Amino acid sequence: MTPLFSIVTPVYKVEEYLPACVDSILAQTFGGFELILVDDGSPDGSGALCDGYAAKDARVRVIHQPNRGVTAARQAALDAARGDYVCFVDGDDWVKENWLETIRRCLTENGGADMLVFDFVTSDGSPDQPLLAAPGYYDKARLEKEIYPYMIWDRRRPFFTQLIPGYQWSKVVRRELILAHGLRDCPIALYEDVAALYECLYNAGSFYVCPEKLYVYRLRSGSALRQYDPEEFRQLKLLRDYLSAHLLRQAPDIADQADAFISSKLLRAIANQLIHRDSLRQAARNIGAALDETGLARQICPQALPLRIRLFLALLRHRAYLAAVLVHRTRVWLYYHRPAALFQKRAAAGGTEGR
Repeated sequence: MTPLFSIVTPVYKVEEYLPACVDSILAQTFGGFELILVDDGSPDGSGALCDGYAAKDARVRVIHQPNRGVTAARQAALDAARGDYVCFVDGDDWVKENWLETIRRCLTENGGADMLVFDFVTSDGSPDQPLLAAPGYYDKARLEKEIYPYMIWDRRRPFFTQLIPGYQWSKVVRRELILAHGLRDCPIALYEDVAALYECLYNAGSFYVCPEKLYVYRLRSGSALRQYDPEEFRQLKLLRDYLSAHLLRQAPDIADQADAFISSKLLRAIANQLIHRDSLRQAARNIGAALDETGLARQICPQALPLRIRLFLALLRHRAYLAAVLVHRTRVWLYYHRPAALFQKRAAAGGTEGR
């Protein structure tokens, strides 16, 4: 019998966390699924754990492959998937027991949606951007009116806010849709979710927004998006080129949204560089070398972006890298020393001042 869901879990160096992840999936109240665990050449005991689960539960399938990264792991699973819909769970996260049952109920409303997004919580309860799109079913006309103009960057809200967050694990996609428009044979290693997600959404005929928090995202210091990566500038360039060649070719009217995303992550890459360098001049030289090599700052079209972002990009485009670093460092200092931030810091310390 064909399963309704194919659950894809790339596995790499998650031996400590994998049991909680897999156990949460196997404990689902809806059982019509297959779980594809892709051991991406993990050097720890994760591969053996995968085989152990497959030996005990026929719904579990395991793929072992040399380490090629999360994108290749997901591709291998998609090639083997048999379900009508594809879900993604990272090997260090876990899901609520009603995850699939809730998704199944939502997908079957109004004849079935091509894609679905649901909300999530972080493992330590720290705040994250809430799911901002109105809940319910969207046909193509409603997608074009209410989702596409704001999905990557919702300019009605503070910069940078996404109407649909760019996490692949918070989405469910019809298998035929992701096979046609998902990320394939591409060297993008950071923000690969963004490259695949929004193209699928733009080509979906229908969409469902589920406001329930069904997924738990584990925050840990070793996760990819919490580490400094000296290749981040080059990865952003690859992402911008990929979006231009695929999504923006179909939807040139959302190019400003893509540029807003790239700009926000460029600021993050610069902040990471500053964190890991004692000398501002050295940081400026490193940033300048990366931007000169990639041409990323010159590729971004700034006209639709907020004034402060346009001014910062102007410094980068004119190769005033030290000035850009000083401006960014000053803005960060002012942000953390604003009255609201100081009040929060004192409250976190126990709120004893003034008593």
